Amino acid sequence: MEALKVTGSDSHPTIILDHLENKYSIVGESRPENPMKFYEPVFNWFNNYFNHVYVFNDLNTSSTKSIKKLTIKLDYFNSTSAKVLFDLFTMLNEVGSKKFNVSFEIDWYYPVEDTDMLDAGKEMEKMCGLKFNYCPKI
Repeated sequence: MEALKVTGSDSHPTIILDHLENKYSIVGESRPENPMKFYEPVFNWFNNYFNHVYVFNDLNTSSTKSIKKLTIKLDYFNSTSAKVLFDLFTMLNEVGSKKFNVSFEIDWYYPVEDTDMLDAGKEMEKMCGLKFNYCPKI
C-alpha cells in the first residue's frame, strides 16, 4: 500500500499518510475551494488502509488493538474544512476502531494564545468519539 503525500500551499495543508513509517499528519492551513474534493483522497486512503489492516488481521490471530496517532497542526481551517475533518475523525472512530480494531488518537496542536483553535479541538473530540491529546505550540 502506497503512502499518500500532498504538498501544502497557501490554501491547503500538507498531508502525509504512511503506514510503513507510522506517520499520519495534516499540517498547515485548510481552506481549499472544495474541501470535499480535496480531502477525498484522504478518505480513500484510509478506506484502503482499513482493508489492508483487515487482511493483515485475518492472517494474524492477535486481537490486540492497534493505536495510531494522527497529528493535526492546522494554523487555520474554514468551516467547510471543519465539517470534512469532523467526518474524517468520525470515520476513523466508526470504521477503524469499531470494525478493524485500529484506534486513532488525535494529537491536536494549537497556538498557545489561540483559544478558538483549542475549543474547536475540544468540540470535535466530544462529537466524534476519538481521544484528543492537546499540544500547545509556542
